[in-house]
Amino acid sequence: VYKRQVLGLVVDRLDKALQLLKENKFEVQEKGDGFKLAIDGVSRMSDLFTVLNQSDIEYALTDIVDQIYQG
Repeated sequence: VYKRQVLGLVVDRLDKALQLLKENKFEVQEKGDGFKLAIDGVSRMSDLFTVLNQSDIEYALTDIVDQIYQG
């Protein structure tokens, strides 16, 4: 059974991260004030972290609700 998850991803150099993700064939869509990145499977998630780590882009996975509510 396929279960869909939604996570927030915060990066320190957004423009560079977006460029690298597109170059590595990740599907990136602009959504209002952010971006949506669809990832199919655990191996592709690993690819995401590899791309970011190899380029020294700092990142954090967050609860998506934390990104919406800014107090």
